[in-house]
Amino acid sequence: MWGMDLLWVIFLAMAMFFIISIAALTVLWIALPFSLFGIKDLLRGILEEQRKTNKLIRDFKNEEGGGVKDISPGGSKD
Repeated sequence: MWGMDLLWVIFLAMAMFFIISIAALTVLWIALPFSLFGIKDLLRGILEEQRKTNKLIRDFKNEEGGGVKDISPGGSKD
């Protein structure tokens, strides 16, 4: 008698686990594309700002006496 009850409890526990897992995956399946497409514009903006910053640094470094001193190992020793 106890064996049948134990099997029933195990079956219900596994069924609940699978139902909850499928529900969580369904929510992620629906929500994830919206978050990925929403972040794409933010990443483009960050990339553009990074390019502007790199250009400013490059322009500053290329100016005569730009104030940037190379102190890296193997760099010029002024």
